[in-house]
Order: sequence, then C-alpha cells, then structure tokens
Amino acid sequence: MIRFSTIFFFLLLIAFQAISVSFCSWNLMDYGKSKSNKEIEFIADILNKYDVVAIQEVVAGYGGAQAVAHLNDELNRRGSEMGLCG
Repeated sequence: MIRFSTIFFFLLLIAFQAISVSFCSWNLMDYGKSKSNKEIEFIADILNKYDVVAIQEVVAGYGGAQAVAHLNDELNRRGSEMGLCG
C-alpha cells in the first residue's frame, strides 16, 4: 500500500506542479554476473539521464541482486542518488 500511495502522490505532483519527469523501462536480458564492468558503465550512462527507471529480466538469485547493487553503486557514483525497489 505504501508504494501505491507514493506513486499516487508523485503523479499528483506531476499533474499539479507541471513537473517534468522522464521514465525509462529497459529489458537487460539475463542481467546478472555475465555483465562486465564496461557494460555496467554503459548501462549507467544511459540510465543516468532518467528520473524513474524500471529494469526487466534481472537474473533471480545472488548474481542478479549483486549486479543490480553494482549498477546502483555506479549510478550513485555519478551523482544520481538512485534508490532500489524490489
């Protein structure tokens, strides 16, 4: 229920404050241990341009979680201050 209320509040801000928000949904196909640092840096370069990001096809288990954490660290290093939702 918290997520719904947060999203609802966010949408209200957009509607009434005329805030510009950019969204990105990206299917990274088997995103996990197989991605190199260079690939993660490339992905971070693209995602850094958006306010809200959805990543699809993250590998289940430790490899996927570790890769998402690595991407999050890379984005935070670039000043994005990204948070994770599961």
